[in-house]
Amino acid sequence: MLLPLGLVKIAGALGLLAGIAYRPLGIAAATGVVLYFLGAVMTHVRGGDKKGSATPAVIMLLAVAPLVLGVATV
Repeated sequence: MLLPLGLVKIAGALGLLAGIAYRPLGIAAATGVVLYFLGAVMTHVRGGDKKGSATPAVIMLLAVAPLVLGVATV
């Protein structure tokens, strides 16, 4: 499962970069990245690994910034 998850993460990063030039793509990519890391946090918590959920939670909060800024400037 690591390869597909890694590819999704790379696609999100490329989408965020492309979103600099085309804002709707950036908003969509930021939404996907936030949902990806929300799923990671939920998976850690459901698996009983609350300590391990801190890293994806911080990354998810950082990913909210481009989403909010993208939506606010449309």
